[in-house]
Parts: sequence; C-alpha cells; structure tokens
Amino acid sequence: MSEGFGFRSLHPTVVFVYYAGGITFGMLLFHPVLLAAAWLAAILVNVHLDGGREWRKWSIPMVAGFILILVTNPILSHRGRTVIAYWGDMPLTLESVVYGVTLAMSIVFVLTLFVSYRLVMTEQKFLFLFARVSPKVALVAMMAIGLVPRLRRRMGELMLVQRTRGVTVTEGPLAVRARNGARIVVTLLAWALEDALQTADSMQARGYGTGTRSSYFGYRFRARDGWTLGGLLFCAAGVVAAWGGGHGIMDIYPRLGSFRLSAGDVAAMVGYIGFLIMPLGLEWRDRRAWRILASNN
Repeated sequence: MSEGFGFRSLHPTVVFVYYAGGITFGMLLFHPVLLAAAWLAAILVNVHLDGGREWRKWSIPMVAGFILILVTNPILSHRGRTVIAYWGDMPLTLESVVYGVTLAMSIVFVLTLFVSYRLVMTEQKFLFLFARVSPKVALVAMMAIGLVPRLRRRMGELMLVQRTRGVTVTEGPLAVRARNGARIVVTLLAWALEDALQTADSMQARGYGTGTRSSYFGYRFRARDGWTLGGLLFCAAGVVAAWGGGHGIMDIYPRLGSFRLSAGDVAAMVGYIGFLIMPLGLEWRDRRAWRILASNN
C-alpha cells in the first residue's frame, strides 16, 4: 500500500511513539502469557501491512533463535528449585526452562516489531524526525538500522550471481563450500564498505549537516494523528500504571509462580494489546473506504 494509506499515513512522530512504546513495554513486561498475546498482535499488524510477506522472510531465523535460547538457557543457568532432569551432573530446572521460553518470546516479539518498523518508518520519516536535532547521528542511525536487511538482500544477489558461475555453498565437499562461502562474505563486506563510502561522499557533496535542512516531505499533523496519539498515550498510561504496581511480571526465580493472570496482569495485557493494535483501526477504516470507492466506480 502507499504511504497515504492506513498505518503508513500517520505522522512520523506518532509512528515513532508507537514503536518506542511497543519495544519498551516488550522489555519491561515479562510474563509468557502476556508476551505470547503481544507476539500474536505484532504478527497481526505485519499481516495487515503486507500480507505477512516480510515477516515470513524472517520467521525461520526467529524460530531458530527461539529454539536456541530455549535449549541453552536451562544448560547455562541452573537456578530454580524445581529440578525436572539431570544432564550428567547438571540439574535442569523448570524455572530455567520457563525463563528461557519467556526471554525467547520477548526477543522474538521485539524482532517482529522491527519487521513492521521497516515497512512503516521509512528513511525519509526517520530523517524528518531527527535530522534537525543531530544530522550526522541521524544519518548513521538510519544506515545502521537498515544494515542487516540490506546485507541480507545483497547476500541473496551475490549467491545468485555466483551460482551462475558454478560457485555454490550448498553442494560439494565441506572445504569447497567453506571456501566459496568465505569468498562471498568477503565480496559482500567489500560491497558494503564501498556503498558506505559512496553514501558519505554523496551526503557531503550535498552539504548534509552544514546548515538548516529543508525537506521535500511536508508531513502534517492531522486530526487522525492526534486521535491515534491520544489513544496510544492512554493505553501506555494504563500499562505503566499496571507495571508500576508490580503487574505484568511473572515470578520465576527462585520458585516458579503461577501462570494465572491477576486483575493487574489482565489490565496490563489489555492496555498493551490495545496499544499494539491501535493502528489497525486506520487500516480497517481505509480498506473499507477503498472497497466502497472501488465498488462505486
């Protein structure tokens, strides 16, 4: 969808508040049930933005990271009083398993938010917010945020080109595949450094950061931005109040607490889920308006 549709049409300030709050609460709240619900809400947002295509690209690394944390935490941490098994002389505790699951959910949830962040918060919006405050820091931060997706995309391009030359990392002896992979990685790093130098030279030639920056993109703060920002702040206030009262956090060590949600936990979850799905109201309204307009034509 275009920049003037649904969630993407919001003012950059509102978008920044949404992701800043979503990521912050995702790290403050530490309850597996709450984080699972928040993860589903974040996936729902991704599905409405692009049909979930971008999230599916990162789903396998996310699942792999989830399993890695789930497996390694009970092995590395032996805290907790409920021993469920022994691996050699090392006790595996139920508390360390639950803590690993909760930590993995928190990390995967934040990564899911970053996937939709890349779809909504464009480079122009990021520079619009921070270039006047600190142009150089804003440029470096923008390039750092886009580094991993850019390297991932170019890695695919390099592997495709090398495959046409008979160079592959999926076939042949292990030594040959390792040598081919190292060659591709060296080429990728050289390409990334050259691109960074070209970007820096281009921005310096344009006088970036030498004076007051003008922008072609004139983002206006409209009524829908005000209503959405007010709703986000209202939900955020509820989450902060519940978290300040000690809710939204599950007791894991030294003995595992109950998975049952208290009234305060439910309030934190409702406020947080409302915060996360708030932009979907714009998506649904604009999609409905678009269907009505298309049917009339």
